[in-house]
Amino acid sequence: MKMYNDCLPCIARGALDAARLSTEDEQAQQKIVKAVLARLAEIEMDTPPPLMARYIQESVEKYTGVKDPFKDLKQEYNDLALDLYPQLRAKKDQGRTPKHRFELAVRLSIAGNIIDFGAASEVGRQKVLDTISHALSTRVNGEIASLDRAVQKAKSILWLADNTGEIVFDKLLLEEMDTRKITYVVRGGNAQNDATMADARYTGITDMVCVMDSGAAIPGTIVSICSREFRDAYEKADLIISKGQGNFETLDHRDPRIFF
Repeated sequence: MKMYNDCLPCIARGALDAARLSTEDEQAQQKIVKAVLARLAEIEMDTPPPLMARYIQESVEKYTGVKDPFKDLKQEYNDLALDLYPQLRAKKDQGRTPKHRFELAVRLSIAGNIIDFGAASEVGRQKVLDTISHALSTRVNGEIASLDRAVQKAKSILWLADNTGEIVFDKLLLEEMDTRKITYVVRGGNAQNDATMADARYTGITDMVCVMDSGAAIPGTIVSICSREFRDAYEKADLIISKGQGNFETLDHRDPRIFF
């Protein structure tokens, strides 16, 4: 997906957020933002937005030495989601039938995507709780039954994960699926507050399902720059479950295997 004009101020704001998380030195913050603005002035608009997120990360490290400006936030929201997990699972288990539980799990997995510091500078516990309530009651833009049938039919499922914290919400849906045929994919390095292998281990995902990383440290999935191992898994998958905006912006919307 190409960039739109609205992406430009969002990327600039993301650069300032990352700069402020990495240092209190206002001059260093300015250098980071100016470097990103200079890159934005040159970049072609058909560039996927997640590539600019990688440049922000590189600029932060260059001017501050900080490799993971979102480290503390990632820990905070993994812990928040793990704290909420028992009551979320109780909500799901109120489902009257396996199909109803599957639907509740899908809705809760969707709700977890609110924990995204690429799209918003602040989230907070109350916003997470409000989003859970909204996700359980609003109309879903898509057919959950179609996803359920595809999951049942598929022999090989590739799940492309998104944010820290959100991956705990994903556990609720993984529990309703045959995890033996699922490969769960995290980022290949630090990228905003997206989940890495360390987060998958911390939240217990690695105890549930086979986990691999994409080989690329960007908040999205550009298949051509991912590892050979990932590309092989991507080609062989019958079904691809794609979580989050970054994956939506970088994957082929014409691929009938993908549920976004």
